Amino acid sequence: MRIKKFKSYCESISGTELMNVGGSFGPGYGQEKLPVTLTSTDTRVVFSDLDSQFYTQDEYDQVYGDYLKKGGEPLDGFSKENLERVLDHLKNAM
Repeated sequence: MRIKKFKSYCESISGTELMNVGGSFGPGYGQEKLPVTLTSTDTRVVFSDLDSQFYTQDEYDQVYGDYLKKGGEPLDGFSKENLERVLDHLKNAM
């Protein structure tokens, strides 16, 4: 038996054989989509000209904590200017 049209083939199977044809697994199933696990805020990095390194938010938080312990003033946000201010303060405090 030869199926002449792809549409009739898709209608003849249960729906689980062709994943994401039409966005569903078959009758009775909702839309199946993978959630976005990484966003632009998760991968944001800042480059420092002082030591030629890239810093992530976590690394910035760590050096910012050291900056506050050494008597630095509180700063607002994760930015290149704040990172260089923190690194400059830590370098001069040593």
